[in-house]
Amino acid sequence: MNDPPKLQYNGPEEPLDEYPIKKKKDGSEETLITPEEAISVSTESSAESSVHPCLKDIDISDSQLKLQNLYTMCPIPDDPGLVPAFWTIHERMPTYADDGVMRFFDLAKASRIRPIQALEDMLLSDKINLQYYGINTRVVKPLCEALIKNPFVYTLNLTGNWLTEDACYHLNDLLQRNSLLHTLLLAGCKIGPEGAANLHDGILDTSTLKTLDLSDCNIRNEGFEHITKAMCNNESIETLLLSDNHLDESCAESLQRLISCSKTLRSLGLSWNSLYTVETWKKLVKGFEDNETLIELDLSWNALGKECVPYLRRLLLRSSSLKKLHLNGNRFYNEDVTSIARVLSRNKVLQELYIGNNPLKADGALALVKAVTPDKSPDSSLRILDLTNIWTKKDILPELENIQNKKPWLDVRLGGILSNYKVKDPDAQAILLRRANYEAMKQKKKQHRRNFGHFVLSLSDEPITRVKFMGLVKKVRLSESLVNELMNAFPGPRHTVDQGLLKSVYMKHYPNTRSPLERSGMKKKAKKVKIKLGKRTKTKQNNKQL
Repeated sequence: MNDPPKLQYNGPEEPLDEYPIKKKKDGSEETLITPEEAISVSTESSAESSVHPCLKDIDISDSQLKLQNLYTMCPIPDDPGLVPAFWTIHERMPTYADDGVMRFFDLAKASRIRPIQALEDMLLSDKINLQYYGINTRVVKPLCEALIKNPFVYTLNLTGNWLTEDACYHLNDLLQRNSLLHTLLLAGCKIGPEGAANLHDGILDTSTLKTLDLSDCNIRNEGFEHITKAMCNNESIETLLLSDNHLDESCAESLQRLISCSKTLRSLGLSWNSLYTVETWKKLVKGFEDNETLIELDLSWNALGKECVPYLRRLLLRSSSLKKLHLNGNRFYNEDVTSIARVLSRNKVLQELYIGNNPLKADGALALVKAVTPDKSPDSSLRILDLTNIWTKKDILPELENIQNKKPWLDVRLGGILSNYKVKDPDAQAILLRRANYEAMKQKKKQHRRNFGHFVLSLSDEPITRVKFMGLVKKVRLSESLVNELMNAFPGPRHTVDQGLLKSVYMKHYPNTRSPLERSGMKKKAKKVKIKLGKRTKTKQNNKQL
């Protein structure tokens, strides 16, 4: 047999004494192994580890044999993917589009909140309308996160959804980070003073918001102070609605500061509060002295009365910017309105005045209407005078007619005018003609019945004396009282009967009336047409038979 191939060593020659001597364990005894024995053992084990018997004499290492499977000839992968798996520490964060649709649904799912499916379309439109939706307040957080970079939504309407302080915190963050939203409607959300405090920074820092509705939010005087501080440094909000928030005299200083320091506010809604005291109106009028931007003020349903009238007169005289004033539903009486009317005639700026639903009477309404007539206020810019649910008398009609002729652009809205009606008499001529038709045909015997329309058509167009007319009517057999009434209803000159008038009125009410001659002619024509049609049908039938 051939000897097994010897291993060749091409490295530097070293003495065998330098190789370390290893120990071999046989059971409990240890024996020394020389370097020559170690080399022979390694060669024998490598030869026996070869898979195929024909490859024993080939000079090849075990590491080279592991690179290929000799049976399948397919390469073995270097790494099945275990190394990257062991080296992964954190999961990769998902990327979302700017519209925020998937971001909202993923955040809602992570928070275990039922998502609002309608938001999938709303986030791609210009308005999110969740008015009276009854949303879970925890939805506000993912909604605000989705809206931060949204390029479509301009209006967020959450009216009628009770929101917590935490929801206001996320809305505050949205106002600070969003650069597109211009309308935020939170009416009826009951955020309270704490919620108003959480919105402070957002109102202060926003540069795009134009309209903020906080009506019926129960913010009270404490919350109103936070809103005032934010509004004094805000440079974008133009419409602020604070109706029905239990505001009273204790917020008078904040109200003065809000009106005087705001540089962009154009419309302020304060209806359904309790701003009727003298101290409140003193501060309000002082605030208007430093304001040049506010053009609309709503003070409806604030129980304003005679104590406010002197300050209201001063406001109408001194304000150079106020164009719309709402005073509906207060406690103004005739004497109060008369005093206001004197100042109203000198105002050149105001364009709309709403003062309906007050306990006014006809005299007070007349005083207001007279104050805006062209004669009393030729330079007035007023376009709407609203006196809803206030009734006046007929003496206001000349003033209204004067306004309609010389100021057609001025719209005066009244509840109504008392006794403004005209009694319309019944048409006596039509009643008499109807009675004449009935009496002429009511005779029991058929030969005595006459058609009153034929009698009317037989008359001439010239006037006739009453005696001759009575002689002609005898043929129709009408009652004497009816004949007298007919002669009185169609009078002619010098106690005569106007036959032409009688004919024209009768034909107006009975236009299908025809004389006997016309009827006989129409019947003959109809018979001829039938005969002709009958001949045609006979000739057609004969042709078919042939």
